[in-house]
Amino acid sequence: MSHIIVISGGSCSGKTTLARLLQERLGPNRSMIICQDDYYLDIRERVTDDKIPNFDIPDALDFNLLLENLECLKENKSVVLPKYDFSVHQRIDSSSLTDPKDFIIVEGLLLLDNPGIRNFSDLSVYLSCSKDIRFERRLTRDVKERKRIKEFVIKQFSNDVEPAHIKYIKPSSVHADLIIDQNDFINSVDQVLETIMDLLPKVDSKKSVC
Repeated sequence: MSHIIVISGGSCSGKTTLARLLQERLGPNRSMIICQDDYYLDIRERVTDDKIPNFDIPDALDFNLLLENLECLKENKSVVLPKYDFSVHQRIDSSSLTDPKDFIIVEGLLLLDNPGIRNFSDLSVYLSCSKDIRFERRLTRDVKERKRIKEFVIKQFSNDVEPAHIKYIKPSSVHADLIIDQNDFINSVDQVLETIMDLLPKVDSKKSVC
């Protein structure tokens, strides 16, 4: 049976980086990463009055599908995982099966806010990071990688990202099995990984299809 590791935290707190480092430590043959971002609902289902909707709230995500996928993988069944295209804010059609691994690392903003996901996890981690660091990282990422206009990123962070962080994401940290301070993550990443590794069980794999 596969084991679910949830990594949560604010926007640009280092979730993806930690997930990749943990996968490297576990070995890609034994672990996989699922990104909460691939479970965003199609923007066409949420747009009203041509206004760009808030992507940092629970209603922006299909948590039912995510939980369904995790249930299949935990039972060692293969699934078709969604893929989200940020350039058009829509899902990309896919038919390729993803096989389960011993450890399934799920990373995303709102995972610990969702009772179904957090209760289904075997280990949950929350990355604590200051507003200033998160903002600077997000500004750099969105301008360089997602080709956003600087003024738009600043407005979105102020109007959507940070209010959602205060309302949903930061309070969800109380549900984490392990809270990692940003300074520890930056300065002692090996120790952080060892701490997580010490909390993980030993598992064996078998596979079928869902």
